[in-house]
Amino acid sequence: MITKIDRCHIILSLVGFCWIVLISAGCAHIDAPGKTFAEQTVQASSTLEKKGDLAKGVEELKVALAADPDNDNVRERLNRLIAKRDQEAARHFKTGVALSDSNPKGAKKEFLEALRIRSDYPEAVTALRELQLESAEDRIRARTRKEARHAAAMAHEKRDAAEDEADGEDYSLDIAISSFDAGDYDTAIHEFGKMKARYPNDPDIQLYLNRSWYNAGMGWFAKKDYRRALAAFAKVPKRFERVDEYAAACRSALKIPEGNKAKPAQKERR
Repeated sequence: MITKIDRCHIILSLVGFCWIVLISAGCAHIDAPGKTFAEQTVQASSTLEKKGDLAKGVEELKVALAADPDNDNVRERLNRLIAKRDQEAARHFKTGVALSDSNPKGAKKEFLEALRIRSDYPEAVTALRELQLESAEDRIRARTRKEARHAAAMAHEKRDAAEDEADGEDYSLDIAISSFDAGDYDTAIHEFGKMKARYPNDPDIQLYLNRSWYNAGMGWFAKKDYRRALAAFAKVPKRFERVDEYAAACRSALKIPEGNKAKPAQKERR
């Protein structure tokens, strides 16, 4: 016969078993959405890859791996697609390099496409920046020679005088460009500053000045001379590349309150 004590043991065993079943079901229910989400995200990535949007496809797989970090299949897919994305970006970059001299517009298009595919492509960023500066240099030369001729004509001067003046502008620009390329930003700033005084509204001269001040600031920042770096960054327009971020880092290092935007002055060469 089953005693009351035996009944109690049986009931307790059944209750314990039910709890185990419920807990196991609950865990399975918790895991299922994660796995289902990962599978759906992998599918979305495959669709994007077929459409040629490799960048977004990679991002989808990164999300899937974050949802299911132990999923080897997702990890393998991600590594494969990253390699494919990088290869495609490199193809556009190489095409851009080949077009740089003969077709600058085509080169720019290829560099931008490389960056669209892989936004963290430093070589493409550098190439695009150099192409932009080269185009700016050509525009400055053409503009200064045109304005020199126009000024000479207005003053009824001889054509030879106009040519001499244009040659002088070219010489000054040569010094500025060569100094910039050599990393001598003090001289570049000085020379471009002289040109800006004559052509105050020239956007390309201003572009070179912005880049010179920014690069000079980055140099001082690397040397941990935050006061000089901050003075250089103060000459650069806000939101120019990462100038706001580096200026904030300088203020933090110098213990300048964030609300106090006053920046130390730096004398320009005369």
